[in-house]
Amino acid sequence: MIFRIFPLRKAVIFESHPDFSDNSYALYQEFLRRGIQKRYRLYWMKTFRGGEVPELPEGVSVFENEPGGLAETIRRTYILNTSKYIIDCNSFVYKRRRRQIRIHLGHGMPVKIDLDYSRKFGDCDQYLVLSEFWKEIYTKQILVPEQKLCCLGYPRNDVLANPPACTAWKEAVAAYRRVILWMPTYRQHRRHMEEAMANKYPYGMPCIHGREELEAFHRILCEKNVLILFRPHPVQELSLFRDSGLTHVKIADDSYLDEHQITLYELLAKSGGLITDYSSVYFDYLLTDQPVALTIEDREEYFQHFALAFPDYKAYIKGSYIENIEDLIQFILDTAEGIDTCRQERLRAKEMFHSHVDGRSAERITDMLESKYGL
Repeated sequence: MIFRIFPLRKAVIFESHPDFSDNSYALYQEFLRRGIQKRYRLYWMKTFRGGEVPELPEGVSVFENEPGGLAETIRRTYILNTSKYIIDCNSFVYKRRRRQIRIHLGHGMPVKIDLDYSRKFGDCDQYLVLSEFWKEIYTKQILVPEQKLCCLGYPRNDVLANPPACTAWKEAVAAYRRVILWMPTYRQHRRHMEEAMANKYPYGMPCIHGREELEAFHRILCEKNVLILFRPHPVQELSLFRDSGLTHVKIADDSYLDEHQITLYELLAKSGGLITDYSSVYFDYLLTDQPVALTIEDREEYFQHFALAFPDYKAYIKGSYIENIEDLIQFILDTAEGIDTCRQERLRAKEMFHSHVDGRSAERITDMLESKYGL
């Protein structure tokens, strides 16, 4: 490859999925605050063709990971082979040169582990985890060398400690008594239905098995004036849910976020509770000190499909365990009244899972890149 004989340039590649999101985007924003784009060329690798590209400052550009022709292919190859730094958090962007510096930020501490995917992380200089607790899991299960692991906190979590005002969203939900975010992981992948779990939850909402239970749940939301912002996994099949006609349940997809001028992690920071299950968002949300419900009715089947990161789910993951619709309704009733029975257990879990809770992780990582790797 001819580009490998070119000198490495003062250039940084950022990757995330969706594009311009997650840990990489939060770190990129710290780069802009420090004016690093004035000294380095910054590139965003677009995961898939198409999609909008936000207005980018001078010194920042994009390239296609799925090039559409010879010119794009050559440009992609040039950038990947000549950029000094690689910052990835979802897809693994492998080094092309021995002297390149790669920091893998990750996209969530695991409740579940897809070992086939996770072990393909490739050569990197630093692999981010949230605390010392995680090192044994990553060395023994994912096979990351311990010397590569660093505990600096997730940049995307900085906003949980320092949320902005989010005025447009606050005005939109002002009439509700409480706003709870529901973020399940997927059971049925719309592109791989042959590998899906049994479709027990037609609305994509675990522990709600049909229309009767959905309506019972919705009656309680109306009675207590609680709004559910339902944020399904991007690959969850949702066609039936979209036609359900509920007033106190809204789909908080990307168009909702855009309309209300709020990001997903700002929404997490502003919400008054979370419903989830086996998603990595659980660990991040511990930083908000708000109630958490865990819909785990199908955990036996779920962990036949995925490896559980821990010896026992309940021994490590703390919150209100939801096994049926009655438990789910009780969580809504309690949360509406400010009752939080699991707070002390969650605080102990937060202390174990997080080394940093100060909202300065992007600063720490950038400092490390400057002091250790000559950025």
